[in-house]
Amino acid sequence: MNQKKPVRVIKRDERGHSDPAVERRASSEGSAVRHVVSDWVLEHRRRSEEFRQNYAALLKEVGFGLPCRDC
Repeated sequence: MNQKKPVRVIKRDERGHSDPAVERRASSEGSAVRHVVSDWVLEHRRRSEEFRQNYAALLKEVGFGLPCRDC
């Protein structure tokens, strides 16, 4: 229970400065993640709209009508 854990002390001068190589790698990884997420979001929106249109057509065949989204 009394084990000491290593602690890294960050001085005030070191707070805003980090390794530029790490920053570049992090920014490129971030852009890759953003690209994947934006692709997923666009695909999800497309499929949701396709589902909504198919469901509206199915309900129209049965005799129900959905409110017009574009009116």
